[in-house]
Amino acid sequence: VPWLDLALTVLWIVGLSNAINLLDNMDGLSAGATAIAAVFFFAIAALNGQVLVGAMALALAGACAGFLRYSFNPATVFMGDTGTLFLGFLLAVIGLKLKASGPAWWSFILVVVVLALPIFDTGLVTAYRLWKGQDLTQGGKDHTSHRLVKLGLPQRRAVLVLYGAAVCAGMVALALARGGIDVGA
Repeated sequence: VPWLDLALTVLWIVGLSNAINLLDNMDGLSAGATAIAAVFFFAIAALNGQVLVGAMALALAGACAGFLRYSFNPATVFMGDTGTLFLGFLLAVIGLKLKASGPAWWSFILVVVVLALPIFDTGLVTAYRLWKGQDLTQGGKDHTSHRLVKLGLPQRRAVLVLYGAAVCAGMVALALARGGIDVGA
């Protein structure tokens, strides 16, 4: 249904752009998570012969990795809302263009698994703020990274743990892309 496709596409792009923006709450977290997701998008695109999608994903990963030199704790350069929204937009569009073998919904599942970290963090923050009756648009210390710091991890280690979670999600998506649900599980 064309009008439903358009509405869901806009929701996906706006939602993921904001998810990457919300993930930018500690030095290097948003850029690093984007780089990791883009590397796995590249791998899935390469498996399926999508040269242009893979090239765009690899370019995004390289740009983010280069930026991490200045963005990782202690950061000397900050990308701000414009940078994070642009990264989220690029990830959303690459995710829309990524096609794995199988039905169209399978490609969407793979993209969601690769992007599990920003999607989880945004869902967690949104649910928590709704539960507490807080304003959704206000910043806060209720993100996954802040919760790890509250548990006693230093800020740099909390970011590295979340990088590890993003890598694990990407590896699961890559296993799903290569061998289906049995291999992914």
